[in-house]
Amino acid sequence: MKTLYMDWTVYEATEKYPELIRIIASWGFPQIRNSYLRRVLGKKFTIKEAIEELRLNKKMIFDSLKKHGFEIKE
Repeated sequence: MKTLYMDWTVYEATEKYPELIRIIASWGFPQIRNSYLRRVLGKKFTIKEAIEELRLNKKMIFDSLKKHGFEIKE
């Protein structure tokens, strides 16, 4: 199981687990595939902040991450 901390930046998380790029894009955020945007904006937001900022359904996100083998640490 891969551990994912909600206080990691989006950039940090996608660097550690590149498969997150595809997963996050499937949530309706295809811009994550752009390496420049991921590096610049991804360093400004934690995963928790990104979920809140994008008004994503937290339960759906957590279920999706768990389905892909992630253990979520809040």
